Formats: sequence, structure tokens, C-alpha cells
Amino acid sequence: MAYQYTISECRDYLRVEVHGSRNGIDVTRESLRMWQIVAQRCQSKGINLILAVFHLTGTRDMIDTFNIVEGVQEWLWPELAIAYVDMNADNRKENTIVEQSAMMHGINFRIFYNEDDGTRWLNALQSTHRH
Repeated sequence: MAYQYTISECRDYLRVEVHGSRNGIDVTRESLRMWQIVAQRCQSKGINLILAVFHLTGTRDMIDTFNIVEGVQEWLWPELAIAYVDMNADNRKENTIVEQSAMMHGINFRIFYNEDDGTRWLNALQSTHRH
């Protein structure tokens, strides 16, 4: 099943909620399609912060992780920050690698295990960028 996601605007950030399964689909293609739409929405609205909340079953292969990080490069901009909340505890080990890989590629990307922590991080970033 393809990812089902909703994108909503919250004060200073875009919230993306994703449901579905990583099993039996092309994870790289599904992810890149979604992230491209999210990036376009952010840019059209002048939003630099994203709260991405994932409710996906199944795990991500390492090759998908690297392909996704590599694939999103063209849609990035310096002010972009992503708080990634993964509700599936099975992905914690892989998510550490995702976070490290993203940061090595210059993406301001942090993993959180609950929405409140991700929101707090985004709010702290927003407050440091206000003049």
C-alpha cells in the first residue's frame, strides 16, 4: 500500500503525518515522491520547518535510507529543518543511521520518539531565527 499522508500548516511549521506500510512497495520511490511534495509546499508557503510523524509498519532497508537521503538533496535549502517522529519502535536502530547520514549530507534532521519533543525542538529553532 502506498503511503497515505496529510500535510497541514501549524503556526511556524508544516506537519506531515504518514500512515501505511513499507512492506511490498518501493520505499525509496514512495518516500521521494512524498518529500518532493512536502518541499514544494514548504517553499510555496515560505516555511522552513517540518514536523514529520510516521506511523509506518515494516522496516526500511539501509540502501533505501541512503537512496532517500541522496535523492532529497535537490529539494533542500539551508534554512530547512526536519523533526522526524517515528512511532514504530522497531526502526530506532535504523533511524540513528538515518539521522547521521542526513547530517553528513548537510540536512538539519533530528529523530524523535514523540511529537512533543519534535515540536519543542522546532520551536527552539524558530525562536533562534526570529529577530
